[in-house]
Amino acid sequence: MKFGTAAKWGISALLIAALAGCGGGAGGKSEVSESPPAEKPESKDTTTPAQGTTITVLTEGATNVGTGKLGDLLAPKEKELKGKGLDTAYTPGKQFPADAFGLHYQTIMYNLMKEKNIEVNMQDWGWGEPLIQKQTAGFLAKNMPDIIVGETQMNGFAQQGLLEPFPDDMADEIRKNVADAAWKPMEYNGKIYGLAAQPGVSSLFWNKDLVKQAGLDPDKAPATWAELADNVKKVTEAGKGKFYGGGVYAGANFGGYLRYGALMMINGGAFAADGKPVFNSDANVETVTLLRDLNASNAPGLMVNTNEGTYFDAWYKGQLAYIIDGPWQSQQARDKKIDVGMAPIPMSPNGKAGNITIGAAFHSVPKDSKHKEAAFEYIRAMYSKDVQQLIADSNVRSPILKEIAESDTYKKEHPELYTHYQAMGGNVQGLPTFAKDNSKAWQIWGDAVVKALMTKGDVKAILDDAQKRAEAVTQ
Repeated sequence: MKFGTAAKWGISALLIAALAGCGGGAGGKSEVSESPPAEKPESKDTTTPAQGTTITVLTEGATNVGTGKLGDLLAPKEKELKGKGLDTAYTPGKQFPADAFGLHYQTIMYNLMKEKNIEVNMQDWGWGEPLIQKQTAGFLAKNMPDIIVGETQMNGFAQQGLLEPFPDDMADEIRKNVADAAWKPMEYNGKIYGLAAQPGVSSLFWNKDLVKQAGLDPDKAPATWAELADNVKKVTEAGKGKFYGGGVYAGANFGGYLRYGALMMINGGAFAADGKPVFNSDANVETVTLLRDLNASNAPGLMVNTNEGTYFDAWYKGQLAYIIDGPWQSQQARDKKIDVGMAPIPMSPNGKAGNITIGAAFHSVPKDSKHKEAAFEYIRAMYSKDVQQLIADSNVRSPILKEIAESDTYKKEHPELYTHYQAMGGNVQGLPTFAKDNSKAWQIWGDAVVKALMTKGDVKAILDDAQKRAEAVTQ
């Protein structure tokens, strides 16, 4: 993603801007640690080579096996999983229990780092606002882990000059061999500042049983916005109050923005440009109008419920036919006994393929890292063949390494997630950061969308008003 030439704000303003820029945890939220912002580094030598060093790495929910020395955490985690009756064996190329993913991921990372004589110390700073608060305090104190992790707040850190750019050779290797969604949202002024080993982008999912009850072909995905809106209406009519057409969660929070933002991207719209709001564009008006049409065929208030969990509970209970969400739904829906279909998001009349990363845990090296060389070795391991084969075998997310994801084997064994992999290329961005009063600007936008969906007011007029108010707070 290219960031604009937004005015540079000081670190003291970073917390306010970042707090509203954080989405949910990547693949599950980790527990919040009450530890201080960062442990005191073991060495003050900023030129320490990768050999024989210990790096401190923040963990995230999808790969969390505990805190402390990574090598000491693996056996207890394996014992815990076996105690639950899970098979903890892993053979590359074979699927395994989803709950064992963190163990296998960290075992591979431990072994790859051991080859480099690098020891890893894991810390858990939580996710969401607690994570950003600790990161901001750490930046202010110039006392940071060697690798930090986060979602939508990370691009703001890059703009602030708080992150170390990837070495040029490493950046070139990533651009050549790795899917765009894994790094483009962390590209700024021609440099890469972060990588996600298993990012998500949104796709369309549908409950085949409900679609069939509405007289629609359960194996055919709607290809256009008009078809989606028509199908949603037909399912709702067939449901007679027992189930509804669904569509996309549109709450005034980042759970909503991350999901229907993909529709805005497809239609050529945007939330911001150069750090300034662009709420009332014709493309955005068209997108919000689609959201209004979908909302009219749903249970009152469900699409804009302040708690996204309520919306997805309805999906898992078989009460919604269509949703737009990340790749994990392919497996999770089946786990809930839903006969699910998966396809690219339908296109608007003049739309082009586009998407927004969701559930992406970006790993970055702070400027204040004391072991930068070793830290980059860790990130290199994240897109290694061993780690990416594991992600492919998980059948929950798509690998980012092209040689695995584009192989005939992967296409044959994971056809739906290969479709997701294809959506990770091209025009894929993260959510933007506004140049000033980020949280206020986002809330103005979210409230305007809810108003547009829940009233009969003119959509253009509602977004015009939101634009004026957002301009006032971001100037």
